[in-house]
Amino acid sequence: MAFAIKVKKMPHVLDECPYIEDQKREHLKANLAASDWRDSLIESLRKEVSQIEFNDIAHHLGAIMHDDGLIIRCIGREFLIKRDGAILTDTDNKWIKILLLHYIRTRGKGDFTGKWIAFSDMRGGLVKASTFQRDCENPLKECLESNFKQAMKILERLGGKRLEGYPSDIALTIDLLPKVRILILYSKGDEEFPSVLKILFDAITPEFLDVESIIFLLEGLVHTVNHLVANYY
Repeated sequence: MAFAIKVKKMPHVLDECPYIEDQKREHLKANLAASDWRDSLIESLRKEVSQIEFNDIAHHLGAIMHDDGLIIRCIGREFLIKRDGAILTDTDNKWIKILLLHYIRTRGKGDFTGKWIAFSDMRGGLVKASTFQRDCENPLKECLESNFKQAMKILERLGGKRLEGYPSDIALTIDLLPKVRILILYSKGDEEFPSVLKILFDAITPEFLDVESIIFLLEGLVHTVNHLVANYY
């Protein structure tokens, strides 16, 4: 999944991979150009998920068992994933489908620790830290700077809960997936100091998603908040 996301964002990585023969590389490029490769990835993930016994993993994933499969809440919405990997909840968002299927396929285990870690503290996070800041933290900070009241109401509507006792103006936790809990720390700027936003994760997070998937998940949060702010009334 990490490689697929990277290829989608930066197709040139195919040219940099030393393990792909020239003929195979051109074949892949042709396939990418001719069709939406995400459909193939979704189908592949569906096949993997269909081999998993949902009863064995539902509790670990924080999912709700349903007669037809699993119910998983993602960025404020509930999705039904059937036992064959099909996602019935009305959505055309292929990235959400990939993310949910990957979350199930990973079959993570563990409970929230109450300990917060930075993105850079996770496996592979240090290499991607600048990307996370550019694509996730900075855009969310800009949204709060521009539309603080609306953005806060939307974050709370998505499940955000305010916390006290942190050295910031706002401390807000949100469960973006049942076992992916983030802490948003935001301090408003003034004439002397700029605003500051930091996103932390419960230490259990790496057991459920890799860093590429986490970036995508947070990009989804930013997109959702910006979209709802733009349509706020």
